Amino acid sequence: MKEPTNWLVHDHRKYEAALEECEMAAGAGDWKAAIRLFQEFVDDLKVHMRMEDEVLYPAFVESVDNSAEAVADLSDEHDRIAQLLHDLAHVIKRNDMDHFEDSLTPLYKAMTTHNEHEEQVLLGMGNDSLLMRKDEILARLKTLTTDQGRVWDF
Repeated sequence: MKEPTNWLVHDHRKYEAALEECEMAAGAGDWKAAIRLFQEFVDDLKVHMRMEDEVLYPAFVESVDNSAEAVADLSDEHDRIAQLLHDLAHVIKRNDMDHFEDSLTPLYKAMTTHNEHEEQVLLGMGNDSLLMRKDEILARLKTLTTDQGRVWDF
């Protein structure tokens, strides 16, 4: 697994840009490309969420006092994003442009809100504590082998 450029926020804007590519393909009526781009986006986002859920969030809770509630909120946001992705996957598979924007808009909003929240929490509360464990955390990120059970049934 490639080390993220910014090891705490791991380039959230990349995911927003990938989703925009999918939106452009669907808007042009190129559903084959939209499906491919969406699948690439989801595959990459799954790894991103696993990095956070299985390594970064637990390390944050271990290192920063009174952070469990903030991390639980971030995990709940991941669950919401996964549900919105599920909804959008069904719309894309049906080539349903009428409902595409209706599904895409809340996903964009949830992702943007989550990314801002996460960056605020991780960078604001735990930068020094996590920085002291950077090598350990990066090593753990490279060895992800389990899934915490998030259901991706699309």
